[in-house]
Amino acid sequence: MLANIYRNKMPYVAMVTAIFILAGLAGNAQSGYISARSFAESQGIAYQWFPLQRILVMRKGLKTVRLTVDDTKAIVDGNEVDMAAPPRIDQGQLMVPATALTRFFLTSDSTTPLRVSPPNIEVQPPLPPATQRPEPARSQPIAATPAPIVSPQPVAITPAPVSPPQPIAITQQTSDEAVLVALRHSMREDHTRVVLEFSSDITYRTDFKDGLYRLTVSGCRNLVPTQRTNPSGRDIAKLDINSGPDRKGLILSFYLNQKEKLPTIETVRGPFRMIISFASPDAQQIASAPATIVASAPAVVTSAAPPPAKMEAPPEINLEVPTVSLNNEEFKGRTIIIDAGHGGSDRGFTFEGRPDEKHINLAIASHLSNSLEKAGFKTMMTRSSDLDMSHAQRLSIANRHGGDLYISIHLGGSTDSTKAGVACYSYGKTGTAVDESAQGLSYEAVYREWLKNTRFDLNKFLARKVNERMVEHLKVQSRGVKDLPLQPLQFVMIPAVVVEAGMLSDKTEGKNLISDNYRKAIAQSIANAVVDFFNGIVINQ
Repeated sequence: MLANIYRNKMPYVAMVTAIFILAGLAGNAQSGYISARSFAESQGIAYQWFPLQRILVMRKGLKTVRLTVDDTKAIVDGNEVDMAAPPRIDQGQLMVPATALTRFFLTSDSTTPLRVSPPNIEVQPPLPPATQRPEPARSQPIAATPAPIVSPQPVAITPAPVSPPQPIAITQQTSDEAVLVALRHSMREDHTRVVLEFSSDITYRTDFKDGLYRLTVSGCRNLVPTQRTNPSGRDIAKLDINSGPDRKGLILSFYLNQKEKLPTIETVRGPFRMIISFASPDAQQIASAPATIVASAPAVVTSAAPPPAKMEAPPEINLEVPTVSLNNEEFKGRTIIIDAGHGGSDRGFTFEGRPDEKHINLAIASHLSNSLEKAGFKTMMTRSSDLDMSHAQRLSIANRHGGDLYISIHLGGSTDSTKAGVACYSYGKTGTAVDESAQGLSYEAVYREWLKNTRFDLNKFLARKVNERMVEHLKVQSRGVKDLPLQPLQFVMIPAVVVEAGMLSDKTEGKNLISDNYRKAIAQSIANAVVDFFNGIVINQ
């Protein structure tokens, strides 16, 4: 077959198309449908499925295709195009006519022929320049007589072995250098947190002047990670990443929207991470940071772990929270997705003498699951143990398991020890900056599609109900119900809320969060709010 392809100059994509059509016909001989996901993965096409709207967005390069289940109209680069048959769901998979996908993404104007070059075996003595040009000489390489092979010319070909030492030298030179594996960020009420993850230990120094925070990292390669998000927005105006002196190391320059408050930095091992917190322009003034943070000399990270802090004893709390009942029995059995924030190597907010935020989040989430099931709902938790979970993994659970609500449990923390209370957040696009080089070409198109098809009014309604119940039952202050571009809520297709159930840094509230009885009260308050949410929905018959 390979010889026929070369002889007939059959385009490679045509061969791929034929294979896909045959595969589709094998799976569904009557209609010629193929799996859209399998096709996208094999062709390097960005794939985003919106289950509630039953819409698929596919993008490759500058081409965007939008397909809707049971609709023969496709939107290709903003233009309406007819298909012979509509996409459909078959055994849980989105199936699309093979001819439509090949027409959209494998058109002849973008194809390149499969190049199968014949073996380049040069065994004849070099010809004079005048005799090398005739066309007949091209058909002779394989048919050359073996006699000249014995001539002394192989001696002239042997100098090639000079190159092998180069890769060895490169490997030895960089084997001890760390690599910046990932750069990610998250936004809280009063700060933006940027996490830099390295493959091994590094040294660094920081400088801060007139709103420019410069982080100089040595002991690492000058490579920018492909796994990164763009933290530009409310607190950070811009981030530049450049190589260090003599193209060694990295220099990260953060241009901040406020000029006075020094960012704080923390390092964690396993893997080695740097966590930098940038205060919001409207946050209260924070105390000046220790001199070691702004020292001009590199701050060498040592391997000695600090001794464990003595844990505070939980206070005695007896807080009874009444339960409320569903008014409409039709809502019984609805599924609530519960996300315990952070987990694994991501500890969340930490406060000496108190459990990490990730542990308290998980405890509240477990109690919330029990309370909701008693109220008649089904629940699903994104994690039920201390696991690392990416946003993509949480998003997959939220969007693919038939959930009706998504509740992400977090705690607050601040350098201002007087700040206390609960807060609830729904998603808001203000302050979002889209960086195509960081996110990929498909990000902006999919993000716009998500904004257009999401019921943000339900998100706000849910956030307001949760905040009201927590203030009522826990007798705490409210830090507000706000819209922020929080990553835990991004691309969630169902009504979703981030709940900050208290400030772990507060003298009183932080201690209360150690108590399991208080955590149960928090969970029951949120469960009551979920009941309020469904009681507030009127179904038109």
